Amino acid sequence: MTAAPHLTNKLIPPPEGDEDPSQLALMIDAKRYFANDKYLDRLRNTGAIKLDEITRVADYKKRMALWREFADVGEDVFITQRFFCEYGFNLHFAGRNFIGANCTFSDVCPNVKIYTPEHPLSSQVRADLADEEWGKSVRIEEDCWICGSVIILPGVTIGRGSTVGAGSVVTKDVPPQSVAIGNPARVVKKILEDGTVVKV
Repeated sequence: MTAAPHLTNKLIPPPEGDEDPSQLALMIDAKRYFANDKYLDRLRNTGAIKLDEITRVADYKKRMALWREFADVGEDVFITQRFFCEYGFNLHFAGRNFIGANCTFSDVCPNVKIYTPEHPLSSQVRADLADEEWGKSVRIEEDCWICGSVIILPGVTIGRGSTVGAGSVVTKDVPPQSVAIGNPARVVKKILEDGTVVKV
């Protein structure tokens, strides 16, 4: 299991009182964890308060300064207002990135939804799990363009230099230098080294 997360990530508030970081460590390791854990509840609540404060700031320079206290955000990243996430400290934005309005990153362009939580398909199995859940990381590599209203499901990697068309639902990895569209998204074009786009 991962070491106590607050010891390796300065953005994570340390446990207080009888709070136990073990469920957070399981979540970060993409293993089953109890979402209603006391420590996780506090982290979500404080994250929601902080995020609400950030999104109310109209001046983008001041807003981005606050963002860098909340998540791992690079100097060339711009995040518009009305952004939602559950924790914040597990987000990493690098390079030249523009995050459009109404994005949801659950632990780009307008109305993009990036989901990491997973649950069993069987209702019987869900009932047996009580409050357990788990997640899979989503990775978006450099120089990608995620168009409006795209949904990206758990465990997906969008390869470097790829474009995902508006309204697509991405259920599996998109190779580098590809154009993927549809529900479920499928690769319809490749982007060559010289920038030429060809059908596949």
